Amino acid sequence: MSASPWPTIFALATARGPGALGVIRLSGPSALAIAGALAPSLRVDGAPRRATVQRLWWAGRLLDEALVLPFHAPGSFTGEDVVEFHCHGGRAVIEGVLDALQAAGARPAEPGEFTRRALLNGRLDLLQAEAVAELVQAESGAARDVALAHHGGALSARLAPIREGLVELVVHVEAGIDFSLEEHVHSVNGAEVVEGLEPVRARVCELLGTWDDGRLRAEGVRVAIVGLPNAGKSSLLNHLLGEERALVSEVPGTTRDWIEEGVLLDGVAYRLVDTAGLRRTTDQVEALGISRARERVESADVALVVVDASVPGGWDREVVPLVSGRPWAVVWNKCDLLSGEGPKERVTGGALAECLVSLRTGQGVESLWGVLRLLAEAAGLGRSGDEAPITRARHRASLEEALRAMDRAAETARSGGELELIALDLRLALDAVGSLTGAVTSDDVLNRIFEGFCIGK
Repeated sequence: MSASPWPTIFALATARGPGALGVIRLSGPSALAIAGALAPSLRVDGAPRRATVQRLWWAGRLLDEALVLPFHAPGSFTGEDVVEFHCHGGRAVIEGVLDALQAAGARPAEPGEFTRRALLNGRLDLLQAEAVAELVQAESGAARDVALAHHGGALSARLAPIREGLVELVVHVEAGIDFSLEEHVHSVNGAEVVEGLEPVRARVCELLGTWDDGRLRAEGVRVAIVGLPNAGKSSLLNHLLGEERALVSEVPGTTRDWIEEGVLLDGVAYRLVDTAGLRRTTDQVEALGISRARERVESADVALVVVDASVPGGWDREVVPLVSGRPWAVVWNKCDLLSGEGPKERVTGGALAECLVSLRTGQGVESLWGVLRLLAEAAGLGRSGDEAPITRARHRASLEEALRAMDRAAETARSGGELELIALDLRLALDAVGSLTGAVTSDDVLNRIFEGFCIGK
């Protein structure tokens, strides 16, 4: 048995509800003993990773006939003794086995507790542990690929030379402090520190440069659909989704709140946000919807400005300042109502692209996907070309903290400052890098990370 300092935990690792199978995980020092209590014919001291069909009993009642798969510590996901029960997926079966496990002495797992134990037992570093949640949450091929790269240790490998470079500098500077009074033993000059920091700093900047690409691949590209009432915003959303998700009406102001839905394009997720038509109104509900529309645009990565091409003044001049903080394009709608000429009015102010369509007849709509891809690339998608870009705000914040500490150390070294101050900032940079992999991480940080996991992971 494992000598884990933590209690034995259990959880349903598959989705609740009727299904062919329900997989229940059990992990901890008493996992094998508890499994043996439910499955009397199970050989808990037998070969690990060997699945056998077992009848599960508790309090003299047959609970299920299940496939039972034991893993002995440390050769398991958590590094503890682990047993998986592959049960029939009926609700009564699953609840009966879960109740029996608790009655036998295990307790229900908290969100992410299995992965947290894998981290604390050295089976994963923190980046790999985060990647478990990223894999579960991945909605696109791009998100999946990044999560798999992180889980395989690609990002951790990128951090290793950064950490090694900082360790060498810390050792060098602190040795200079320790032997500062010894002649001909060890000395440190500022130029050496600055020179040693340059390649380390370059690696950090290179990783920071992958942030936009990594975030868009992992989270998807947020696309705000904005314009005046009756321009065709909801029709555009419905077309891109391929279904009638938003209500379409000739009555202005039909959309009172924002609607968000996802769609995939070339393996990338796009989060489409249909917003209320922008106009002045005395209707309090519509005014609230317009206010929320502006908030959605401000938080979007890119914007599609939908304009009625058949009428003069089909777009609001206030739209351009609203969308100008991100890549944006103009969708000229209702081109079927034009008599050969182009739109009645031109939009100026930095649109990345324009397309002329009729969402009613389908004319020109094939160009919409190309416009979306162009906007996403302008926002940073694919820019880094990196297999394992940083994807979380935590990654970015830690690297920026390390960069600031390194810059302070370099500035102190250039000005001939005290070695103790240089060493302090180098240590702070090392701690910031270490916090990415979990080498230096507080319980508060761990709690924030794992509270977002699902139970059973």
